[in-house]
Amino acid sequence: MKWLGGSALFSLLVIWTVVTLMGVDPAEGAKTSSRRGSVVQRGSRTRGNARTRDLAATREARRRARQGRKRGGRGGKRKRDPKQKGKGKMPYWKRNGCEEIYLPMCKGQIPYKYTKLPNQFNHTTQAQVFRKLQRLDVYMDNYCSRNLRLLLCSNYVPKCNGRRAPKLPCKSTCLAAKDKCAAQLKQMFDLEWEDQFSCEGMEEKQCIGPVKDRKCPHEFPQCKKNQRVQVCRGLPFKYGALPNMFGQCHAFDINKQLRQFKSLRKTKCHPQLDFMLCGTHSPFCVYDDVPFTFPCREICEEVRASCEAEYKRLNHNLPWPRKLQCHIYPKSDSKEQRCVMPDDKVQYTPPRRRGGAGRRA
Repeated sequence: MKWLGGSALFSLLVIWTVVTLMGVDPAEGAKTSSRRGSVVQRGSRTRGNARTRDLAATREARRRARQGRKRGGRGGKRKRDPKQKGKGKMPYWKRNGCEEIYLPMCKGQIPYKYTKLPNQFNHTTQAQVFRKLQRLDVYMDNYCSRNLRLLLCSNYVPKCNGRRAPKLPCKSTCLAAKDKCAAQLKQMFDLEWEDQFSCEGMEEKQCIGPVKDRKCPHEFPQCKKNQRVQVCRGLPFKYGALPNMFGQCHAFDINKQLRQFKSLRKTKCHPQLDFMLCGTHSPFCVYDDVPFTFPCREICEEVRASCEAEYKRLNHNLPWPRKLQCHIYPKSDSKEQRCVMPDDKVQYTPPRRRGGAGRRA
């Protein structure tokens, strides 16, 4: 026991010597150990506080989500992408038994797009309506008033009005057309207004009212730059005569009527389709001694042969347009009436004003 006690004492002395030589105070060592214990305690408290904060954040997120669902905002029902609006859902006009208007004498030229059949004349399809309006199209092309076209189209293809009865033209629309067109139709076609377009019995509520007419600045054709007519842009003939043979004197009205050929132009069925459409609706000013010049019959026949099948396919098998019937255009060798071909090297020279200034187009 004495030897063991001496050995233990000797070991303690050795440890004390080593610690002293290393410069470490035993009291300081005790402080360090106690400091380590306090750090461990603080670490456990920090971890506990972090868990508490996480729980609080989770509760706050859940609370905001509940409020969002009540408001219908973020966190609630997901909003639909505006780009996806309408996808997967039947359009209102189809749900209500309506159909899109495709008749060329009405499409794009009246202030609505959809109709509902049968109409008041018991026409159940637009093909039946077309056969009737085709005979009246010559009156609409007179262009004495935009309300004449609106009157006829809204009578035969009335405006879709949802599940309610379709909208017909107002009496004021009929009277506005009568005021401008009755005398001209009598003079040109020997047509009595009341025989064809009686205004009696028309309503003034829940109907289609008149549109504003544009006054034509010229009574007789005058040569103007035709670049405002979309189909004329890029053609070698820069001048056209307005009013045309249909009485149209504004590029706005011509562009509206030519929208029916938009799909046909995209097919590029013939390279001179635009030339033919432009020369029909804005006859070319080519020769100084002739007020206006139409395309030749030969180019018309080429365009029709190449494009008629595509036109029927795109327009519900309707016949080739009456305005593009080739027999109404002069032949290239005609001595009675001049015509123009796309490759003719003839340019119109507009007259100059006094003082040398060019004529304003």
